[in-house]
Order: sequence, then C-alpha cells, then structure tokens
Amino acid sequence: MAVAHIFAQELGPMPQLPGSLQEVGRRAELVHEMDGPFMPTTLELPAFLVELATRLRVIAEVSERFITDVPDGLTRLNIALRLWAGCISAAKTIANETMSGQNTPERRGEIMRDIDQVAGTDAIYAAGVEAAPSFKKLRNQGYSFDGVPNGSLVRRYP
Repeated sequence: MAVAHIFAQELGPMPQLPGSLQEVGRRAELVHEMDGPFMPTTLELPAFLVELATRLRVIAEVSERFITDVPDGLTRLNIALRLWAGCISAAKTIANETMSGQNTPERRGEIMRDIDQVAGTDAIYAAGVEAAPSFKKLRNQGYSFDGVPNGSLVRRYP
C-alpha cells in the first residue's frame, strides 16, 4: 500500500475528493472492485513491467466506472491509488486476523496512529481510511476497533 501511495503522489498533486466518492459506501465499492496486489510478483524486468502495466490498466478502467465526474485519467488513477492505500491499510489493521496471525489491540493501536498521521496530510487517503469498515462489511469480514484510538478516522463510519 505504501508503494501505491507513493506512486499516486508522483502522478500529481493531491486532488479533491470528487462528488462521485462522497458517499463512504461508494468508496468501499471502488476499493473492492480494484483490490489486488499492486506490486508485480516477478523481478524479471519484462514480466515486471507487463504485470505493473496490466494492474494500472485495470485500476484505470475500474476508476473510470466509479469516478465519473473526473475526466482526466491520471487524476482518476491518482485518486484511486490514494483511496485504495488508505482503505486497505486501515482494513488490514482492524481485521480480526491477518495472514501473519491475530491482530492484538496494542499492535492495532500503533498501526492506526501511523495511518492517521498519513491521513492527516492526504485527504484522499483519509477518505479511504474512513471507508475501511464499509469495505470489511462489503466482504462479510469481521473487524474490531479494540485498541484503535477513539479519534481515529477509521471509527468515523463504523
């Protein structure tokens, strides 16, 4: 997620959250549709570039369906990557379990403080963080706020 966020930052300045994504459920749907590994799984240069280009094309196509009020494709990609990075980072943090085991309240609190710090400098990333509980509900996955600071953005739309 950090690589996708950096990539988005390099696509251009932070855009405003468009009207088409004001509703938190719509943000969760976009992230659900575009979700998948961002970084290629191979280190062989030609295959790496093909995988990355394919992934970016998929994200661009999905974002065009959801972000209907932003005509520029690079701006839509910028928005989609920032939103995805924030949402998936927060969703993994509030998950009951991860691939590496159970999330503890202490670890959840530490990570969410870092996520909220990034969100404080990036409104689109923050909008993704807010959508994490809706994303988890959309996927019928359990989650917990145990250990998450009371003022965290992930608690805004529980």
